[in-house]
Amino acid sequence: ESFKMDLILDVNTQLYPVDLGEKFRLVIASTLREDNLPDDTEYNPQATGPNRADQFEYVMYGKVYRIEGDDGVQETSRLAAYASYGGLLMRLKGDPNNLHGFEMDDHVYLMIKKLAF
Repeated sequence: ESFKMDLILDVNTQLYPVDLGEKFRLVIASTLREDNLPDDTEYNPQATGPNRADQFEYVMYGKVYRIEGDDGVQETSRLAAYASYGGLLMRLKGDPNNLHGFEMDDHVYLMIKKLAF
């Protein structure tokens, strides 16, 4: 909502039920480390120290498999980034300035926490 992005996201609703219209915080990051250093090659749930996932209720790890732009006037063009999280798919579409960090074959974490109002 705050970045005027369009999101289509598959969620395993058996693990994390989400109702239509429910508001949530979503963060996409290349690492779970608070210091932004790259993660180790393998996730270790017994690793010591805090990480970004501690603040969220639902976390997925995936890979960016497609990036595409609208064919149109430069001022109104939009970019779309597609990622697969073990078969659960995401399309995030919006202003290219908000999607400049996405690159093909990047591994990314998607983290969600429902907002209480």
